[in-house]
Amino acid sequence: MVNVPLRNTSFVGRTALLQAVEDLLGARDTVAVLPHALHGLGGVGKSQLALEYVYRHQRDYKLICWIPAERESLILTALAGLAVRLRLTPAGQDGGGAPAADTAVPAVLEALSTGVSYDNWLLIFDNAENVEVVRTYFPANGPGKIIVTSRNPDWERVATPLPVNVFEREESIELLRKRSPDLSPADADLLAAALGDLPLAVEQAGAWRAVTGMLVGEYLELLEQRSPEILQLDPAPDYPVSVAAAWDISLGRIKENNPGARDLLDICACMAPEPVPLSMLRKSRGIDITPNVDPILGEAIQLSRAIRALTQFSLVRLDLRTDTLQMHRLLQNVLLAKLGPDEHERMRNAAHQLLSAAKPGHYASSQEWPAYQALLPHVLSSQAVTSTDTFVRELVYDTALFLYYWGNHTGAADLARQTYTAWLAASGEENIHVIRISKILAFLLRVVGEADESIRLNEEALELSRRVDVAPEDLIDSMIELADARRFQGRFAEARALGQEATEWATSQLGPEDSITLRAAHSWGVDLRLCGQVREALPMDEETARLREEVFGPASSLTLNTLNGLAIDMRETGDYPAARDFQEDVYRRARAALGDDSPLTLNIAGTLAVCRRRDGAITDATELSEMTLNRFVTGYGPDHPGSLSTAINVSIDRRLTGDLEGSRRLGEDTVDRCAKRFGPDHVYTLLMKANLAATLRALRELAAAQQVQDDAAARLARAVGHRHVTTLTVALGQANTAYAQLDFDRAHEIDAAHLPLLTETAGDDHPVTLSCVSNLALDLRRLGRGEEADEMERRAVEGFTRVVREDHPWLLAARRRRRIECDIAPLPL
Repeated sequence: MVNVPLRNTSFVGRTALLQAVEDLLGARDTVAVLPHALHGLGGVGKSQLALEYVYRHQRDYKLICWIPAERESLILTALAGLAVRLRLTPAGQDGGGAPAADTAVPAVLEALSTGVSYDNWLLIFDNAENVEVVRTYFPANGPGKIIVTSRNPDWERVATPLPVNVFEREESIELLRKRSPDLSPADADLLAAALGDLPLAVEQAGAWRAVTGMLVGEYLELLEQRSPEILQLDPAPDYPVSVAAAWDISLGRIKENNPGARDLLDICACMAPEPVPLSMLRKSRGIDITPNVDPILGEAIQLSRAIRALTQFSLVRLDLRTDTLQMHRLLQNVLLAKLGPDEHERMRNAAHQLLSAAKPGHYASSQEWPAYQALLPHVLSSQAVTSTDTFVRELVYDTALFLYYWGNHTGAADLARQTYTAWLAASGEENIHVIRISKILAFLLRVVGEADESIRLNEEALELSRRVDVAPEDLIDSMIELADARRFQGRFAEARALGQEATEWATSQLGPEDSITLRAAHSWGVDLRLCGQVREALPMDEETARLREEVFGPASSLTLNTLNGLAIDMRETGDYPAARDFQEDVYRRARAALGDDSPLTLNIAGTLAVCRRRDGAITDATELSEMTLNRFVTGYGPDHPGSLSTAINVSIDRRLTGDLEGSRRLGEDTVDRCAKRFGPDHVYTLLMKANLAATLRALRELAAAQQVQDDAAARLARAVGHRHVTTLTVALGQANTAYAQLDFDRAHEIDAAHLPLLTETAGDDHPVTLSCVSNLALDLRRLGRGEEADEMERRAVEGFTRVVREDHPWLLAARRRRRIECDIAPLPL
């Protein structure tokens, strides 16, 4: 039983409907419990019927999970929690808390579809209004059943409907007398008739009668008086008038006896119809909400009395297991209809103050994610994005970033866009909150594939930051964010200039150990690496990693991210054995600290796979790269930058292990995806084309290989320069194509021209330089220049012996006089 609400101890009747649910589930996989057409507004007890079925049949299923489904984020939260209960994913990235939705949800849906861990399961999607969104979270053809409760009649198209009408009169009388045993059947009949037998109204009247003992005649008079007032507030309400009138009677008594409790109801009505954490109310001591509410929040006993009064009248439901209270969504509608515009705004602001006072800790910590999940529906429903309060705006920032780190990238981008639009209209473009949220939005838009708008926002943010004289921290952040955007565009030199400016400015203004300075230094290191300056990046990353470990600790994602970059520096400077050994340790630490499926762990795994391949461990590299690609695509889709960079490496690994057709298919697909995501002239696109040419060459499709490689080489030279190590490595592939075409003069011309450039750029003992030497020996031998070839071969073999392991494929190829094919791995952006 996962996430199942408390049983309703007042449940009565519904025998035929409960039997109908059982019969329909026996014949069908999905049943939609819908209100009868005459009572489409709700209040007929759809959720309570499903809940009672669950408790009566809990032993008929191996697994039952209740999934609030009014918002997609609620579905994600419930399914991610189920993944933990099924031991499909760790509880959180840093040893506790909640799992990441982007990996946990696909894992649990796959497990339910296949019946792994549990078959014969039951899922209840409660208040599922959006048919198309909710259906995407149904396990495909799994060995289980699904109940949907909804007010949306469109469910009739995709599920077997079960209409739920109001109570039979006998059921209404039974419930009223259960709550008030002294009530006569005749009086109960009168009361039920006045309430139209609507279950929610009958429950409310029963609660009132149980608390007050009021005579039925007197209560009927109150109902008759209240109904016209309800219709005067809203001539066409989206809730039944009978239940609104019954609630209004109780609300009047609460206002007389406990005005603070009455205000608390209005505040909760401005939030979502989901459980409200009581901790949110307890954390609010010391802030001003309303004159009536402040004394309640300031004293635990007062708060307990207020909640007791509300539960006695069935205005809220208290769940001590989860330490939450919840109000029916129809009661929310009634309360909001009674508020005038000014009072509504005042209560909504009070809700915002309560939410901001309960702001959890750092959004990137999975230990804080359950708290963010609990607040999320209330942040959204209360329209916190409309607030101009600084503390409320900080909550909104952190909520958007929580959604990103939790793995709901689309939800994060949607919230950031909504926030940016609202704040820009309210505060103007020069407001610091607007500048900050624009950068968050820009980053999230790149994540979801909307790059053009993202770049514009980053450019505007830096221009505004320079013009309006923001704080140094904000200016540096704007530089770093635009540098990230320039890297995404493939404009590495511009990114490097911004990274250098940000680092130097941060060092002078904030000091070398400040977290912002370290972030700038890390960013600059990435820029240097992408520009081919790995020897300059190496000492900088060593120092940044040392300081980040001192400041944040060895298990911090920030520390691990810089260590990952440091391993790449070691690898790209040619120390393949040391880079692999170093990265094996980084990967172990990342898995222990972050879990197997976090984005950073996957990036680190991708780096390790390349380190293994460069160190000659092709089989181990392939196993890890294939697993990493599968996890990236499952969690983030095939067009995520991490998925694309990993796909490039998997294509290389497949070629090296003899799966040439698999390499070709993946390579062609990845070229297309990179071109669509980054553009035809982006480095990722061109690297994939160069590696695809190597596969075509292995397939003996030499003309096609030459055409693809020559195009990639020319474009790369324009993108990163003729002396960039990537451009030089691609040239070695062009020489290999010429050699395979028996054009030994051209192969010699290319290898001879690029050897001094590689020696200058990478060093004479770099494995890529030595590969060029070895291949040049073969060129000379084919041209009949044996003595020169022998000297080149000796130089290559001796050099490889110094820098790679004895069984390295490149050393073996040099000894056996075979061409060496250097792979070109993409560097993280």
